[in-house]
Amino acid sequence: MAEIKRKKQVSIGTIIKDSIMTGISYMIPVIVGGGIITAIAKMMGGYNIGANAEEMQTLAQVIYTIGNILFSFAVPCLSAFIAYAIADKPGIAPGYAMGVLAGLMKTGFVGGLVGALIAGWFVLQMKKIKVPKALQGVMPIMFIPVITTLVVGLLMWYVIGVPIAWIMGILTAWLTALSAGSRFLLGAVIGAMIAFDNGGPINKTAALFVNGLNADGFFIPTSAKMCSGMTSPLGIAISTVLPWSRNKFTKSEKEQALSLVVLSCCYVQEGVIPFQLKDPIRLTFSICVGGAITGGLCMLYGLESPAVHGGIFSVAMTSNPLVFIGLWLLGGCITGLIYSILKRPLVAGEEEEEMDNPLI
Repeated sequence: MAEIKRKKQVSIGTIIKDSIMTGISYMIPVIVGGGIITAIAKMMGGYNIGANAEEMQTLAQVIYTIGNILFSFAVPCLSAFIAYAIADKPGIAPGYAMGVLAGLMKTGFVGGLVGALIAGWFVLQMKKIKVPKALQGVMPIMFIPVITTLVVGLLMWYVIGVPIAWIMGILTAWLTALSAGSRFLLGAVIGAMIAFDNGGPINKTAALFVNGLNADGFFIPTSAKMCSGMTSPLGIAISTVLPWSRNKFTKSEKEQALSLVVLSCCYVQEGVIPFQLKDPIRLTFSICVGGAITGGLCMLYGLESPAVHGGIFSVAMTSNPLVFIGLWLLGGCITGLIYSILKRPLVAGEEEEEMDNPLI
């Protein structure tokens, strides 16, 4: 049964958005799995093991090849489940084919996404065709997938995929040629957006962009995303224990802040939301500054992270774990220091409000 149930009152934009998010949710385990396996290989055979992994003479090279193969399924998996979310099971095969085609045409994440949306829509149109009762059983398993794959595949190859490949080529060249200043700026924008609403639409927009780059083999923006996202919970926790800000937080807030350290390690930002709702302007400014500096430095130092999630548990997969941890702590301290200064003291006799425990 498809993830997205279409109803008359649901807009096309909502269906597209939900379908894309469904595809991403299925793609992330593929990226994480591939990242962990390749990280194991790098720990065994060195970070540059990919340079001679094709020889497959050692165990580390074999493990790296397995992880790399899993990585190659990222875009096809994304495309298959976007089409599935739109059109149910008949959309899986055409969607998967569009993902593979995106790799061949070098249209990357964007090509796979566009191809899947078109394939899903085409399947829906074919489902509306009335056929004899004798053919109804074979339509979804033979005619619809075959015809959709052929028609949409040719459309992608000769028409739609050409400008996408051109644009992706420009983007690839731009990312490769970024200067130090431009790298820092891009990372700062990513970091600020990730920290801005802690899992909200701005956060998801930045994550969508970065996850797409990750699927195309650009791992530096991923470190900017994850490391900056981890600074928000840590920073709020730090701000509650600084000597000059102890009279600025209620007892309940201080207790809940302790759990933010755990959430920070796990790259879970939602625990910051109760604090953000109570003091939106000051807190949002603080976490955005900390996130921006962290994200910018991640890009500046060229820190790579093949894993799009995992927090402290995926640090070993980064190109320099010590730098990652250092930037995470730095960003947390910056956020905590700024917020501890900006937050107003509690008013005498101010009533404490119960806060939901983000770990429950």
